[in-house]
Amino acid sequence: MKKNIFNLIIILISLAVPFVVVFSTQSFGNFLQQISKLDARWIILSLAFMFLYWFFESLSLHVISVFHGIKEKISHSFSYTMVGQFFNSITPFQTGGQPAQVVYMMKNGINSGNASSIVMIKFVAFQSVLTIYSLVVILFTYKDFSAKVPFLFPFTVLGLGVHASMIGISMLFSYNRTLTERILKFIFKTLKKIKIFKGDEVEAEKNLENSLSKFHDNAYLLKKNPKLLIKLFILTMIQLSFFFSIPYLIYRGFGGGSSSYFELFAAAVFIATVISIIPLPGAAGGAEISSYTFFHFFFEGNAVFTAMLLWRIITFYSCIGFGGLFTVVCPNKSKKVVKEKE
Repeated sequence: MKKNIFNLIIILISLAVPFVVVFSTQSFGNFLQQISKLDARWIILSLAFMFLYWFFESLSLHVISVFHGIKEKISHSFSYTMVGQFFNSITPFQTGGQPAQVVYMMKNGINSGNASSIVMIKFVAFQSVLTIYSLVVILFTYKDFSAKVPFLFPFTVLGLGVHASMIGISMLFSYNRTLTERILKFIFKTLKKIKIFKGDEVEAEKNLENSLSKFHDNAYLLKKNPKLLIKLFILTMIQLSFFFSIPYLIYRGFGGGSSSYFELFAAAVFIATVISIIPLPGAAGGAEISSYTFFHFFFEGNAVFTAMLLWRIITFYSCIGFGGLFTVVCPNKSKKVVKEKE
């Protein structure tokens, strides 16, 4: 109970931080005045880009599901995407999304081995493309930003290191069958000892072994299917391009200026890289500091704080709002609506 209360407090603080920052630097009247002068077309376009970010993630999940011989509507994949967005937004280091997606897939009739494999493949593909994408952009723009941003090098290296370590751990679980079995069996035995697990132990262990077998068989098949990897690479590149374009669209909403699309795009990549090392839900505090650090080069005066809040609403609060809606609705519609290849 105490842990749940603590987690709730952390989430509420994460939600409140951007508003506290904005309204501690300007009056509410000044904020409304800035909002009234925005070009709504660019803000609507930025919201559309966020939707496309979600949509292309769901396309990736759908492509992987088809690879696993699962027949389902793309609307189901979109639901899994939004569930993942919600739980990623409210958990430290965005670690809650993948387990939640597995649970919701299983509720829709996908076995645990296939569900785990789908989510793991998507996660590895996303992290791999994000790391490569970020590395390329940073190599081309680091010199320009390093002269303006103190301590950029260590934060950038740490951020890229977090991405790389996530890929390494995921690959280890995907292809090292023995290690995965040992870790999961250890967790299973621990749950039994502390009496969290209830049910038929023999049947549960058998299901665990079957799921592990299917999970690793799918991982092996993936290595033999480069076409799928290419598809995922392209879809994830497009997905991230929409996301990293949002600051530029907000910039144009404020009237724009002399800064180019690529400058704002690069700033978004740096922000995403730096905040990946912040453990709090939504990278609370770190997201505001890093976005201010980069945005103030492009927005004048208090407009930088308003732009920061808009960016957080579009890229963070929308995930909680819409993702929360899907999280509530999905269980009520969860029936065995998918077909799996034997």
